[in-house]
Amino acid sequence: MKQPSFIIQPITKQDVKDLCARYHGYGSAGSAMTYAFGVIEHGRIIAAYAWQPPPPGAALAISPDAPQGVLSLSRMVAVPRFLRSLNHVSKPLRYQMKNLIDRTRWPVLVTYSDGGQGHTGHVYKCSGWEQTVISQVPFFTDNDGYRASSYCNGVSGSRDLIRGGTTEITRWEHWICPRGRALAYMEIHGWQREPIEGKTWRSGNQAYKYSKKNPGP
Repeated sequence: MKQPSFIIQPITKQDVKDLCARYHGYGSAGSAMTYAFGVIEHGRIIAAYAWQPPPPGAALAISPDAPQGVLSLSRMVAVPRFLRSLNHVSKPLRYQMKNLIDRTRWPVLVTYSDGGQGHTGHVYKCSGWEQTVISQVPFFTDNDGYRASSYCNGVSGSRDLIRGGTTEITRWEHWICPRGRALAYMEIHGWQREPIEGKTWRSGNQAYKYSKKNPGP
């Protein structure tokens, strides 16, 4: 593996939250993170990236055959340009996609750019994502005025939020396999769904997990 020109390593959820509170347009980050990476300069985090599965409905719309194989870049944040040497936050993003995320488990990546925040998705274009859907959607804020998702801890509509208006959201996707072949791709690489004994989801349905059996190539 070719070593990058920057230092990137796993960081904590709180690290992501702290950087988002200071520099992200939404002012916050969720607590559920499958991966969290940070770019380090002179001992401090100057960029952070948080990944987690998207809401079930979104995952199903993106990959109907394998919604469980979709992972979302839920937060990307960096300190202002004059406070860092890193020129392009797209380079650490691309490095994660190729080297740090297990793409046999997560063959489909998704993220969103918010036009209402002045985001064009340029970083995603530079790191190889494909623009797929543009939608006008409502957005919500919490009691402190920060943007917040109505989906939290597996439930929609459970939070006391205020509707703030509408914004233009663009969906970006990155596939490591042909579209419609995510489930086959996972199975070829040894991933199998199995029930979690004694555990059910909030809906009452049996809970499952994915384990790697007889890994493929």
